[in-house]
Parts: sequence; C-alpha cells; structure tokens
Amino acid sequence: MVAADPLLAAGFDAFARHGFKRATMADIAAGAGMSRPALYLRVKGKEDVLRAVGAALLAESIVRARTAADETGDISARVVAVLEAKLGLTLGLAERSEHALELLVEYGRVATAEAAQYTAEVEQLTARVLATSGADAGRCADIATALVRTVQGLETELDDAPRARKLLAALVGTTVAGLTRS
Repeated sequence: MVAADPLLAAGFDAFARHGFKRATMADIAAGAGMSRPALYLRVKGKEDVLRAVGAALLAESIVRARTAADETGDISARVVAVLEAKLGLTLGLAERSEHALELLVEYGRVATAEAAQYTAEVEQLTARVLATSGADAGRCADIATALVRTVQGLETELDDAPRARKLLAALVGTTVAGLTRS
C-alpha cells in the first residue's frame, strides 16, 4: 500500500532517512514528484503524512495477521504468525531506518486511537486462534493480552531481530503447550 501511493512512499522514505523531526515537507514533496503547494492540497502537514503512512503499514500488517489467524493447523505456528505480523512490522522498520524508535513514538502520539485499535485487533485474532485449543474464551483473551504485551516488549529488541523472533516462538510454544494440557 505504501509503495503504491507516491505520497506515502515519499513520506516513508523521508521519515526513514531523516526521522520525523528532521524530515521536511519539501523532502516529502520532492520524493513524491510534486510541489509543496500540491502536497499541501493533499495533507495539512507532516503529522498527516505520518498518520497516513502508519495507517497503510498497519493495514498491511493486519492483513497478514488475519491471514495467519484464518489458517488451519498447528496453533503455535498460527499464533506466532499473528504476533509476527505485529513484531515484524516494528523490526522491519528498524532494519530500514535508524530512526525507528522515534517514528514509533511519534506515530503513537499522532495516531493514539489507531494504534490502540490495531493492537486490540491483534489481541482478538490471537485469542481466536488460542480458543481453537478448546480452552475457555476468557482465559484465551487474557493470554492473548499477555502475549501482545510481551510482543510490545520484544519490539524494543531493535538491534537483535533474530533473538526477538526466537524468544517469541519459545514463549508461544510454551504457552500453547500449557494451554492445551490443562
């Protein structure tokens, strides 16, 4: 989605290269191949661009999470795939930009409701997959919340993505094994 829209692609590129605070509307306009006045016809400012870029990235991520949740088969693999959609979004950003942490903080500031809605949907998808184990739905919802909060902690492992992914897989495997035994 981001790559399909020149404005979003230019915004992402400017933010990735310069960070939110140092990126300028001139950077974004030039990257999109438009004048600054033309850019301002589409957006009010950098916050609008960040909000739109973030919304597109979250939309792509949630499609991956829904697809994983709708699969059949191994519960652990499906839960990991749902949660990896969220974790991978952050770790992927860190691989492409040294300003990832700043961008995440700024997006959370300008799009608080959108970020919360995204997190809630990831929790619901995780709980839905866990519920296929036959466990109580309330318990699955609580476990899903705990797993998503853990993913948020793993998102701070920006300099060691393989370790973060390994820890996620280990935690989910242990959690699902315990859930299916009880």
